[in-house]
Amino acid sequence: MVAESAENKDVIQSVALALQVLETLANADADMGVTALASALGTTKSRIHRHLRTLVSLGYISQSGTTERYRIGSRLIALGQAASGTVDLPSVAMPHMRTLRDRTGHAVSLGKIEEDGIRILNTLHGNMQIDVGVRPGSLLGFANSAQGKVALASMPEHARQDVIPETLAAGTKFTITDRAELLAHIDNIAGQGWATAPNETMLGLNALACPIFNSERAPIATIAIVSLTEFIKTPPEQSQVEAVSEAAARISAEIGFEKQKSGLLQEI
Repeated sequence: MVAESAENKDVIQSVALALQVLETLANADADMGVTALASALGTTKSRIHRHLRTLVSLGYISQSGTTERYRIGSRLIALGQAASGTVDLPSVAMPHMRTLRDRTGHAVSLGKIEEDGIRILNTLHGNMQIDVGVRPGSLLGFANSAQGKVALASMPEHARQDVIPETLAAGTKFTITDRAELLAHIDNIAGQGWATAPNETMLGLNALACPIFNSERAPIATIAIVSLTEFIKTPPEQSQVEAVSEAAARISAEIGFEKQKSGLLQEI
């Protein structure tokens, strides 16, 4: 029994080290060699090398024929993509939506980015005496909602150009209907990482939205607080921006997103 326990313990340690190798390579800014990996993980080069050979043979990592350094492989990338595709976003987001609602007092909406706009997946009522929100199933436009505008701002420019129509319909008198003006507005949103749309979807209504990214760094959803323009001003309070940004960051992290230092991605 003692020998069996020792063997099981060794197997567990071996699995743990293999996973640490994968995590280290996935988080590295460049390919890594055996020496660097051994140093990062506090073990010997011979032990690391045995794990590398196994992981290469299984396709989870690959080795450069020129530098002999290692990087994550196609099988690991495919596994991550498959896992991201099966994420139950509303379930992942719900605890963070509750925290955001309790922190700000406002209604919270979770929306999925679709071809024609933002589909509201879930809504939590606010804690304030006057409560406003968006019904689940509603489709918000890209050009006249905070959720839609922040989704546009998180897209690559070519995708943004394809989504924005040549002629913009006015939801209210405050809606931006000039395409060039809207594109400049979206550029500003991309730099700050959040969007509002006071009176643009409905008079007296405003929302503050941030994007949610998946493991492939693609925007897939938005999270927003929704209230009267009296309570979400333009610009909004810094505490509100921080609360929504943090909720988006936590949801993104849970579905595999990792920060990088540029524009919207830096904000969350």
